[in-house]
Amino acid sequence: MVHELLKMRRSVRLAAKTISEVSSQSSNQIVRLKARSKSTKGGKKTNKYSVYKKSIKRNRETSSTSDCDENECKESMVNCSGIIEEKIKPKLKRVKTEQDNSTVIASGNLQQPMLQGKLVGAHVSISGGIQNAVSEALKIGAKAFGLFLRSQRQWKSKPLEDKAAELFKQACERGGFSARAILPHGIYLMNCGSPEEETLAKSRETLVEELKRCEKLGLALYNFHPGSTCGKITVEECIDRIAQSINEAHLQTNHVVTVLENMSCQGNTVGGKFEELREIIDRVEDKSRVGVCIDTCHAFAAGYDISSDGGFDKMMQEFESVIGLKYLRAVHLNDSKGELGCHLDRHENIGKGKIGINAFRRLMMDPRFNGIPMILETPCEAENTYQKEVKLLYSFRDGKS
Repeated sequence: MVHELLKMRRSVRLAAKTISEVSSQSSNQIVRLKARSKSTKGGKKTNKYSVYKKSIKRNRETSSTSDCDENECKESMVNCSGIIEEKIKPKLKRVKTEQDNSTVIASGNLQQPMLQGKLVGAHVSISGGIQNAVSEALKIGAKAFGLFLRSQRQWKSKPLEDKAAELFKQACERGGFSARAILPHGIYLMNCGSPEEETLAKSRETLVEELKRCEKLGLALYNFHPGSTCGKITVEECIDRIAQSINEAHLQTNHVVTVLENMSCQGNTVGGKFEELREIIDRVEDKSRVGVCIDTCHAFAAGYDISSDGGFDKMMQEFESVIGLKYLRAVHLNDSKGELGCHLDRHENIGKGKIGINAFRRLMMDPRFNGIPMILETPCEAENTYQKEVKLLYSFRDGKS
Protein backbone atom coordinates (compact mmCIF):
# COMPACT_ATOMS: atom_id res chain seq x y z
CA MET A 1 0.00 0.00 0.00
CA VAL A 2 2.81 2.43 0.95
CA HIS A 3 4.56 1.63 -2.31
CA GLU A 4 1.42 2.44 -4.27
CA LEU A 5 0.96 5.74 -2.41
CA LEU A 6 4.53 6.79 -3.13
CA LYS A 7 4.08 5.89 -6.77
CA MET A 8 0.92 8.02 -6.99
CA ARG A 9 2.67 10.97 -5.27
CA ARG A 10 5.54 10.85 -7.78
CA SER A 11 3.00 10.85 -10.63
CA VAL A 12 1.28 13.93 -9.23
CA ARG A 13 4.60 15.78 -8.83
CA LEU A 14 5.60 14.87 -12.39
CA ALA A 15 2.26 16.15 -13.77
CA ALA A 16 2.56 19.41 -11.82
CA LYS A 17 6.08 19.93 -13.13
CA THR A 18 4.96 19.35 -16.71
CA ILE A 19 2.10 21.85 -16.37
CA SER A 20 4.47 24.42 -14.88
CA GLU A 21 6.93 24.00 -17.74
CA VAL A 22 4.19 24.34 -20.38
CA SER A 23 2.80 27.44 -18.65
CA SER A 24 6.29 28.95 -18.48
CA GLN A 25 6.89 28.29 -22.17
CA SER A 26 3.53 29.87 -23.08
CA SER A 27 4.31 32.96 -20.98
CA ASN A 28 7.73 33.31 -22.59
CA GLN A 29 6.19 32.97 -26.03
CA ILE A 30 3.63 35.71 -25.24
CA VAL A 31 6.42 38.00 -24.02
CA ARG A 32 8.42 37.38 -27.22
CA LEU A 33 5.36 38.07 -29.37
CA LYS A 34 4.67 41.34 -27.53
CA ALA A 35 8.30 42.37 -27.91
CA ARG A 36 8.25 41.50 -31.61
CA SER A 37 5.08 43.57 -32.13
CA LYS A 38 6.84 46.60 -30.65
CA SER A 39 9.99 46.17 -32.68
CA THR A 40 10.68 48.15 -35.85
CA LYS A 41 10.68 46.74 -39.31
CA GLY A 42 13.21 47.92 -41.92
CA GLY A 43 14.17 50.80 -39.64
CA LYS A 44 10.61 52.20 -39.71
CA LYS A 45 7.99 52.19 -37.00
CA THR A 46 5.12 49.79 -37.39
CA ASN A 47 1.97 51.52 -38.70
CA LYS A 48 -0.32 52.24 -35.77
CA TYR A 49 -3.28 50.69 -37.61
CA SER A 50 -1.53 47.46 -38.63
CA VAL A 51 -2.90 45.57 -35.64
CA TYR A 52 -6.41 46.34 -36.84
CA LYS A 53 -5.70 45.21 -40.40
CA LYS A 54 -5.03 41.76 -38.94
CA SER A 55 -8.09 41.82 -36.69
CA ILE A 56 -10.94 39.40 -36.82
CA LYS A 57 -12.81 39.32 -40.12
CA ARG A 58 -16.46 39.03 -39.52
CA ASN A 59 -18.96 36.95 -41.36
CA ARG A 60 -22.72 37.10 -41.13
CA GLU A 61 -24.04 34.88 -38.43
CA THR A 62 -26.97 32.76 -39.20
CA SER A 63 -29.68 31.20 -37.11
CA SER A 64 -32.88 29.51 -38.07
CA THR A 65 -36.02 31.64 -38.03
CA SER A 66 -39.14 30.79 -36.10
CA ASP A 67 -42.79 31.80 -36.08
CA CYS A 68 -44.26 34.68 -34.08
CA ASP A 69 -45.81 32.20 -31.63
CA GLU A 70 -42.33 31.28 -30.45
CA ASN A 71 -41.62 34.93 -29.66
CA GLU A 72 -44.61 35.07 -27.32
CA CYS A 73 -43.14 32.11 -25.42
CA LYS A 74 -39.71 33.79 -25.33
CA GLU A 75 -41.25 37.02 -24.06
CA SER A 76 -42.77 35.11 -21.16
CA MET A 77 -39.35 33.66 -20.39
CA VAL A 78 -37.77 37.12 -20.44
CA ASN A 79 -40.37 38.54 -18.07
CA CYS A 80 -40.56 35.60 -15.66
CA SER A 81 -37.02 34.23 -15.49
CA GLY A 82 -34.86 35.30 -12.57
CA ILE A 83 -31.50 36.98 -12.95
CA ILE A 84 -28.82 34.39 -13.66
CA GLU A 85 -25.30 35.24 -12.67
CA GLU A 86 -22.93 34.76 -15.60
CA LYS A 87 -20.02 32.52 -14.75
CA ILE A 88 -18.11 33.10 -17.96
CA LYS A 89 -16.55 36.51 -18.51
CA PRO A 90 -17.11 37.88 -22.03
CA LYS A 91 -13.99 37.26 -24.08
CA LEU A 92 -13.42 37.49 -27.83
CA LYS A 93 -11.68 34.85 -29.85
CA ARG A 94 -11.40 33.83 -33.49
CA VAL A 95 -13.50 30.96 -34.73
CA LYS A 96 -13.10 29.58 -38.23
CA THR A 97 -16.22 28.99 -40.28
CA GLU A 98 -16.68 26.06 -42.63
CA GLN A 99 -17.99 28.27 -45.42
CA ASP A 100 -14.83 30.26 -46.08
CA ASN A 101 -11.63 31.49 -44.52
CA SER A 102 -13.27 34.30 -42.59
CA THR A 103 -13.94 34.25 -38.86
CA VAL A 104 -16.76 35.23 -36.57
CA ILE A 105 -16.78 36.57 -33.04
CA ALA A 106 -17.31 34.16 -30.20
CA SER A 107 -18.33 35.32 -26.74
CA GLY A 108 -16.82 33.54 -23.77
CA ASN A 109 -16.20 29.93 -24.69
CA LEU A 110 -19.26 29.62 -26.93
CA GLN A 111 -19.37 30.55 -30.60
CA GLN A 112 -22.34 32.73 -31.49
CA PRO A 113 -24.71 30.79 -33.76
CA MET A 114 -24.61 31.59 -37.45
CA LEU A 115 -27.70 33.48 -38.57
CA GLN A 116 -29.69 32.53 -41.63
CA GLY A 117 -32.97 33.49 -43.22
CA LYS A 118 -34.63 36.85 -42.83
CA LEU A 119 -34.21 38.72 -39.55
CA VAL A 120 -37.00 41.30 -39.50
CA GLY A 121 -37.73 43.61 -36.60
CA ALA A 122 -38.22 47.24 -35.69
CA HIS A 123 -36.66 50.11 -33.81
CA VAL A 124 -37.91 49.69 -30.24
CA SER A 125 -37.95 51.82 -27.11
CA ILE A 126 -35.57 51.53 -24.16
CA SER A 127 -38.00 53.32 -21.84
CA GLY A 128 -37.82 51.94 -18.31
CA GLY A 129 -34.45 50.30 -18.89
CA ILE A 130 -32.46 49.15 -21.89
CA GLN A 131 -33.36 45.51 -21.18
CA ASN A 132 -37.00 46.34 -21.93
CA ALA A 133 -36.11 46.69 -25.61
CA VAL A 134 -35.92 42.90 -25.79
CA SER A 135 -39.47 42.46 -24.48
CA GLU A 136 -40.70 45.08 -26.93
CA ALA A 137 -39.08 43.22 -29.80
CA LEU A 138 -40.60 39.92 -28.75
CA LYS A 139 -44.07 41.46 -28.52
CA ILE A 140 -44.03 42.36 -32.21
CA GLY A 141 -42.74 38.97 -33.36
CA ALA A 142 -39.30 40.32 -34.26
CA LYS A 143 -36.17 38.29 -34.92
CA ALA A 144 -34.03 41.45 -34.89
CA PHE A 145 -34.36 44.93 -33.45
CA GLY A 146 -32.87 48.41 -33.45
CA LEU A 147 -32.56 50.82 -30.53
CA PHE A 148 -30.88 53.92 -29.24
CA LEU A 149 -28.34 53.27 -26.52
CA ARG A 150 -29.11 56.59 -24.80
CA SER A 151 -31.07 59.80 -25.39
CA GLN A 152 -30.72 60.53 -29.11
CA ARG A 153 -31.16 64.30 -28.84
CA GLN A 154 -28.50 65.40 -26.34
CA TRP A 155 -24.75 65.11 -26.09
CA LYS A 156 -24.44 64.17 -22.45
CA SER A 157 -25.80 60.96 -20.99
CA LYS A 158 -25.53 58.92 -17.82
CA PRO A 159 -22.95 56.12 -17.86
CA LEU A 160 -24.33 52.66 -18.61
CA GLU A 161 -24.60 50.83 -15.31
CA ASP A 162 -23.14 47.33 -15.01
CA LYS A 163 -26.44 45.91 -13.74
CA ALA A 164 -28.37 47.34 -16.72
CA ALA A 165 -25.85 45.86 -19.15
CA GLU A 166 -26.11 42.44 -17.51
CA LEU A 167 -29.91 42.54 -17.54
CA PHE A 168 -29.84 43.39 -21.25
CA LYS A 169 -27.45 40.55 -22.12
CA GLN A 170 -29.45 38.06 -20.10
CA ALA A 171 -32.70 39.20 -21.74
CA CYS A 172 -31.13 38.82 -25.21
CA GLU A 173 -29.94 35.33 -24.37
CA ARG A 174 -33.33 34.23 -23.07
CA GLY A 175 -35.07 35.88 -26.01
CA GLY A 176 -32.78 34.20 -28.54
CA PHE A 177 -31.35 37.40 -30.03
CA SER A 178 -27.80 37.14 -31.33
CA ALA A 179 -25.57 40.21 -31.13
CA ARG A 180 -25.59 40.25 -34.94
CA ALA A 181 -29.37 40.65 -35.04
CA ILE A 182 -29.32 43.88 -33.01
CA LEU A 183 -28.62 47.24 -34.66
CA PRO A 184 -28.06 50.20 -32.33
CA HIS A 185 -28.54 53.62 -33.93
CA GLY A 186 -26.29 56.62 -33.35
CA ILE A 187 -27.65 59.85 -31.89
CA TYR A 188 -28.88 62.49 -34.33
CA LEU A 189 -26.49 65.20 -33.11
CA MET A 190 -23.39 63.37 -34.32
CA ASN A 191 -21.61 64.73 -37.39
CA CYS A 192 -18.32 62.89 -37.76
CA GLY A 193 -17.48 64.98 -40.84
CA SER A 194 -18.35 68.35 -39.35
CA PRO A 195 -16.42 71.46 -40.44
CA GLU A 196 -16.90 72.87 -36.93
CA GLU A 197 -14.10 71.73 -34.63
CA GLU A 198 -16.26 71.72 -31.50
CA THR A 199 -18.99 69.62 -33.12
CA LEU A 200 -16.40 67.32 -34.66
CA ALA A 201 -14.71 66.78 -31.29
CA LYS A 202 -18.04 66.04 -29.57
CA SER A 203 -19.04 63.67 -32.37
CA ARG A 204 -15.80 61.73 -32.16
CA GLU A 205 -16.05 61.51 -28.38
CA THR A 206 -19.65 60.28 -28.71
CA LEU A 207 -18.73 57.69 -31.33
CA VAL A 208 -16.11 56.19 -29.00
CA GLU A 209 -18.48 56.28 -26.05
CA GLU A 210 -21.24 54.58 -28.06
CA LEU A 211 -18.94 51.84 -29.33
CA LYS A 212 -17.83 51.17 -25.76
CA ARG A 213 -21.49 50.90 -24.74
CA CYS A 214 -21.96 48.33 -27.50
CA GLU A 215 -19.00 46.36 -26.17
CA LYS A 216 -20.38 46.46 -22.64
CA LEU A 217 -23.75 45.22 -23.92
CA GLY A 218 -22.14 42.44 -25.94
CA LEU A 219 -23.24 43.91 -29.28
CA ALA A 220 -21.45 43.62 -32.63
CA LEU A 221 -22.86 46.44 -34.80
CA TYR A 222 -23.34 50.20 -34.52
CA ASN A 223 -25.20 52.17 -37.20
CA PHE A 224 -24.88 55.92 -37.72
CA HIS A 225 -25.36 58.66 -40.30
CA PRO A 226 -21.95 59.46 -41.87
CA GLY A 227 -22.05 63.26 -41.66
CA SER A 228 -22.58 66.56 -43.42
CA THR A 229 -20.44 69.27 -44.99
CA CYS A 230 -22.85 71.89 -43.61
CA GLY A 231 -22.06 73.73 -46.83
CA LYS A 232 -18.71 74.86 -45.44
CA ILE A 233 -16.24 72.24 -46.71
CA THR A 234 -16.00 70.00 -49.75
CA VAL A 235 -17.43 66.50 -49.86
CA GLU A 236 -13.88 65.12 -50.06
CA GLU A 237 -12.86 66.99 -46.92
CA CYS A 238 -15.97 65.74 -45.14
CA ILE A 239 -15.23 62.15 -46.20
CA ASP A 240 -11.68 62.49 -44.88
CA ARG A 241 -12.99 63.64 -41.51
CA ILE A 242 -15.58 60.86 -41.30
CA ALA A 243 -12.99 58.18 -42.03
CA GLN A 244 -10.55 59.70 -39.56
CA SER A 245 -13.29 59.73 -36.91
CA ILE A 246 -13.88 56.02 -37.51
CA ASN A 247 -10.15 55.21 -37.46
CA GLU A 248 -9.66 57.02 -34.16
CA ALA A 249 -12.70 55.29 -32.65
CA HIS A 250 -11.44 51.89 -33.79
CA LEU A 251 -8.12 52.50 -32.06
CA GLN A 252 -9.90 53.12 -28.76
CA THR A 253 -12.29 50.16 -29.00
CA ASN A 254 -12.05 46.47 -29.73
CA HIS A 255 -14.46 44.80 -32.14
CA VAL A 256 -17.77 46.56 -32.88
CA VAL A 257 -18.45 47.13 -36.59
CA THR A 258 -19.21 50.75 -37.52
CA VAL A 259 -22.12 50.62 -39.99
CA LEU A 260 -22.56 53.58 -42.35
CA GLU A 261 -26.16 54.36 -43.32
CA ASN A 262 -26.85 55.57 -46.85
CA MET A 263 -28.51 58.98 -46.94
CA SER A 264 -31.19 60.63 -49.09
CA CYS A 265 -28.92 63.37 -50.52
CA GLN A 266 -30.93 65.87 -48.51
CA GLY A 267 -29.14 69.17 -47.94
CA ASN A 268 -25.39 68.80 -47.42
CA THR A 269 -25.42 65.21 -46.13
CA VAL A 270 -22.73 62.81 -47.32
CA GLY A 271 -23.40 59.15 -48.11
CA GLY A 272 -26.40 59.38 -50.41
CA LYS A 273 -24.33 58.04 -53.28
CA PHE A 274 -22.72 54.63 -53.09
CA GLU A 275 -19.46 56.14 -54.38
CA GLU A 276 -19.28 58.36 -51.29
CA LEU A 277 -19.75 55.41 -48.97
CA ARG A 278 -17.03 53.54 -50.86
CA GLU A 279 -14.64 56.47 -50.46
CA ILE A 280 -15.18 56.43 -46.71
CA ILE A 281 -14.57 52.68 -46.59
CA ASP A 282 -11.39 53.10 -48.66
CA ARG A 283 -10.02 55.45 -46.00
CA VAL A 284 -10.90 53.20 -43.05
CA GLU A 285 -7.82 51.27 -41.95
CA ASP A 286 -9.57 48.26 -40.39
CA LYS A 287 -12.04 47.24 -43.07
CA SER A 288 -13.26 44.28 -41.05
CA ARG A 289 -14.89 46.84 -38.77
CA VAL A 290 -16.85 48.87 -41.32
CA GLY A 291 -20.06 48.10 -43.17
CA VAL A 292 -23.16 49.64 -44.76
CA CYS A 293 -26.86 49.74 -43.88
CA ILE A 294 -29.22 50.29 -46.82
CA ASP A 295 -32.17 52.46 -45.89
CA THR A 296 -34.84 51.82 -48.54
CA CYS A 297 -36.48 55.24 -48.16
CA HIS A 298 -33.13 57.03 -48.34
CA ALA A 299 -32.08 55.03 -51.41
CA PHE A 300 -35.35 55.82 -53.22
CA ALA A 301 -35.16 59.52 -52.30
CA ALA A 302 -31.55 59.60 -53.52
CA GLY A 303 -32.64 58.35 -56.93
CA TYR A 304 -32.33 54.54 -56.75
CA ASP A 305 -35.62 53.27 -58.21
CA ILE A 306 -36.18 50.18 -56.08
CA SER A 307 -39.92 50.34 -56.82
CA SER A 308 -39.44 48.41 -60.08
CA ASP A 309 -37.80 45.06 -60.79
CA GLY A 310 -35.27 46.62 -63.13
CA GLY A 311 -34.49 49.49 -60.76
CA PHE A 312 -34.03 47.18 -57.79
CA ASP A 313 -31.68 44.92 -59.76
CA LYS A 314 -29.75 47.95 -61.00
CA MET A 315 -29.30 49.30 -57.47
CA MET A 316 -28.07 45.96 -56.15
CA GLN A 317 -25.67 45.56 -59.08
CA GLU A 318 -24.29 49.03 -58.38
CA PHE A 319 -23.98 48.28 -54.68
CA GLU A 320 -22.07 45.10 -55.44
CA SER A 321 -19.75 46.71 -58.00
CA VAL A 322 -19.11 49.99 -56.13
CA ILE A 323 -19.19 48.93 -52.46
CA GLY A 324 -19.26 45.11 -52.39
CA LEU A 325 -21.85 42.78 -50.87
CA LYS A 326 -19.45 41.78 -48.10
CA TYR A 327 -20.01 45.24 -46.61
CA LEU A 328 -23.81 44.86 -46.49
CA ARG A 329 -24.50 44.56 -42.75
CA ALA A 330 -28.08 45.76 -42.27
CA VAL A 331 -31.24 47.22 -43.81
CA HIS A 332 -33.70 49.87 -42.67
CA LEU A 333 -37.12 48.96 -44.06
CA ASN A 334 -39.06 52.13 -44.87
CA ASP A 335 -41.46 53.15 -47.59
CA SER A 336 -41.19 56.75 -48.82
CA LYS A 337 -43.64 59.63 -48.62
CA GLY A 338 -41.60 61.44 -51.27
CA GLU A 339 -41.21 60.71 -54.98
CA LEU A 340 -38.20 59.04 -56.58
CA GLY A 341 -35.17 61.32 -56.34
CA CYS A 342 -36.91 63.89 -54.11
CA HIS A 343 -33.99 63.94 -51.64
CA LEU A 344 -36.47 64.07 -48.75
CA ASP A 345 -36.04 61.80 -45.73
CA ARG A 346 -39.73 61.08 -45.14
CA HIS A 347 -40.55 57.54 -44.00
CA GLU A 348 -43.87 55.89 -44.73
CA ASN A 349 -45.47 52.62 -43.69
CA ILE A 350 -44.76 49.53 -45.78
CA GLY A 351 -46.83 49.53 -48.98
CA LYS A 352 -48.39 52.94 -48.35
CA GLY A 353 -45.70 55.06 -49.93
CA LYS A 354 -44.18 55.72 -53.35
CA ILE A 355 -41.88 52.68 -53.22
CA GLY A 356 -44.78 50.27 -53.03
CA ILE A 357 -45.37 46.81 -51.63
CA ASN A 358 -43.63 44.84 -54.41
CA ALA A 359 -40.20 46.23 -53.52
CA PHE A 360 -40.45 44.79 -50.01
CA ARG A 361 -41.69 41.48 -51.38
CA ARG A 362 -38.52 41.36 -53.52
CA LEU A 363 -36.37 42.17 -50.49
CA MET A 364 -37.90 39.36 -48.48
CA MET A 365 -37.33 36.87 -51.30
CA ASP A 366 -33.74 37.97 -52.03
CA PRO A 367 -31.14 35.68 -50.35
CA ARG A 368 -28.59 38.52 -50.35
CA PHE A 369 -30.45 39.93 -47.36
CA ASN A 370 -30.33 36.74 -45.31
CA GLY A 371 -28.67 36.77 -41.92
CA ILE A 372 -28.60 40.54 -41.38
CA PRO A 373 -30.91 42.74 -39.27
CA MET A 374 -33.75 44.30 -41.30
CA ILE A 375 -35.22 47.04 -39.14
CA LEU A 376 -38.51 48.89 -39.58
CA GLU A 377 -38.42 52.64 -38.88
CA THR A 378 -41.89 53.38 -40.25
CA PRO A 379 -44.40 55.70 -38.54
CA CYS A 380 -45.90 53.87 -35.57
CA GLU A 381 -49.56 54.81 -35.99
CA ALA A 382 -50.85 52.35 -33.40
CA GLU A 383 -49.48 50.04 -30.74
CA ASN A 384 -49.64 47.04 -33.07
CA THR A 385 -48.30 48.76 -36.21
CA TYR A 386 -44.91 47.08 -36.08
CA GLN A 387 -46.45 43.72 -35.22
CA LYS A 388 -48.62 43.92 -38.35
CA GLU A 389 -45.74 45.00 -40.56
CA VAL A 390 -43.40 42.29 -39.28
CA LYS A 391 -46.11 39.70 -39.93
CA LEU A 392 -46.74 41.13 -43.41
CA LEU A 393 -43.06 41.00 -44.36
CA TYR A 394 -42.68 37.41 -43.19
CA SER A 395 -45.77 36.47 -45.18
CA PHE A 396 -43.86 37.50 -48.34
CA ARG A 397 -41.04 35.16 -47.40
CA ASP A 398 -43.51 32.33 -46.82
CA GLY A 399 -45.36 33.04 -50.08
CA LYS A 400 -48.63 33.84 -48.28
CA SER A 401 -49.11 37.30 -49.81
